[in-house]
Amino acid sequence: MILVSLASLGCLEASEPEKGALEDTQEDTLEVQILAVNDLHGQLEPSAGKVVKGYNETGDPIRVDAGGMQYLATHIKELSSENPNTFVVSAGDSMGASPLLSSLFHDEPTIKALNMMELDFSAVGNHELDKGIDELIRIQNGDSDPTGGNLRNSSFEGAQFQFLAANMVDESTNDTIFPAYNITYVQGVPIGFIGISLKDTPSKVTPSGVEGLRFLDEAETINEQVEKLKDKGVETIVVIIHDGGSQEGLYNESLNMSGPIVDVIKATDDEVDVFVTGHTHQAYNAVIDGRPVTEAGSAGNVLTDIDLVISNKTCDVIEGRSRNVIVSRDVPEDSEVSELIEKYKSLVAPRANKVIGNIAGNITRAAINSGESALGDVIADAQLYATSNPEDGGAVVAFMNPGGIRADLVYDQLSGGELPGQVTYGEAFSVQPFGNNLVTMTLNGTQIDALLEQQFDNPSPGSKRILQVSKGFSYTWNESAPTGEKVNISSIKINGTSIDPSSSYRVTVNGFLADGGDNFSVMKTGTDRKVGSSDLDTFVNYLAAFSPLTPGSENRIVLEK
Repeated sequence: MILVSLASLGCLEASEPEKGALEDTQEDTLEVQILAVNDLHGQLEPSAGKVVKGYNETGDPIRVDAGGMQYLATHIKELSSENPNTFVVSAGDSMGASPLLSSLFHDEPTIKALNMMELDFSAVGNHELDKGIDELIRIQNGDSDPTGGNLRNSSFEGAQFQFLAANMVDESTNDTIFPAYNITYVQGVPIGFIGISLKDTPSKVTPSGVEGLRFLDEAETINEQVEKLKDKGVETIVVIIHDGGSQEGLYNESLNMSGPIVDVIKATDDEVDVFVTGHTHQAYNAVIDGRPVTEAGSAGNVLTDIDLVISNKTCDVIEGRSRNVIVSRDVPEDSEVSELIEKYKSLVAPRANKVIGNIAGNITRAAINSGESALGDVIADAQLYATSNPEDGGAVVAFMNPGGIRADLVYDQLSGGELPGQVTYGEAFSVQPFGNNLVTMTLNGTQIDALLEQQFDNPSPGSKRILQVSKGFSYTWNESAPTGEKVNISSIKINGTSIDPSSSYRVTVNGFLADGGDNFSVMKTGTDRKVGSSDLDTFVNYLAAFSPLTPGSENRIVLEK
């Protein structure tokens, strides 16, 4: 991309044309392309997921293989070649919750791959902060990692793109940690990119990771930054935000759009021309409040292509087009990214490909109506098994947050030459990549009841986060009951006996939940804490001890309508 850093005074003096309408006059225009991804989560290799591209004549979905950074890079470079004025952006969570191939090396391979794709700007997603703000600053600026996370001990060059986070500020100074926005001139036309983090980030990561940071309201921050950009003569404004919504259509549609991003957009200044969104792992191509709003799924399966026609006279957008493109694998692999992946695969292979157990069939994180999942049952059982002995904590129940379960155990998935049904260390790592230590604590019956009530209207009104529970623990919740009264304490049972509100029980959770993550603040009140092994080691050991592992029963949580 050739950028000329010359401001156009005409932009500062011209009046704004009607948005979305082309002038009838012979006005000179500039075409700018924005290619966007989100929620890559270090998925360097193609994932097992498929994209539904349509339906056949009998109504069955047509699914296609998609993703893989070597293919994503090719799609980006091919589209970029069509327009020299191309920006490549990410709406956050490029790293964190990553497979072993990236995570073992502190996500440096993913950052290197994004550098090769010439990423320009990225919002800061909540998972960018999984290891704390100091680590993210290292990722931005580069440095040799002292724990040996670099290929052949070479120095890590850092991100050659810029993180943007207008609403993430240092509590002591009120200054942003990363720039709030960037202004880039294309043929004299200024284009402003505002980066916005998820305001609920503190509830999504371990509290120590965001200690000293404050996350401001998304819409209010956008409006403040728009005013600053307007004062600098910027008329074309793009918001890159790690927050999103959902829809019911195909990857390039926007059927029945819903979610927090809708309210954010409706509350923002109409001077914003485009919203590039993320976080919800959805794919949509929408128009909300007259502005294009896009999201590109997750794991690099989809790529967003936004084309803006900008007036050279007013420097404002006069036409915008957007589409989502499936990152198909019918294109050549990008040789540079492929070489990078192969180098790291050779380093990680001995560990990743080690067979640690067997499964009798698919064990998935897909939840039934009650919110329980087969894989959630298994993980909670593993944590109870590791901490039930008195010397290990004496737990009688274990709870697992559903957001911490990042992948399924698939019977036919072959990642390292193993046989069907065999599970490798790398596959187990993909299920639980965060490396949280288990914490066993004491809660009384009333606190356990309050904990279960915190599942509802979480993280927002009408939504829910159903904790996965270990064997021997059961309860019933009522969908139509008011918030705060959905669980009858008499229905909460341990080994068939109703819990006593005043009696004490030993409860195991991961460190994230123990610190009140995912808005489960009751956990912070637990006493007599005992820290145990990592959740991953617990899961691996359980697989080894109980192979072939069968899916969980999914009968511990009962839903009443």
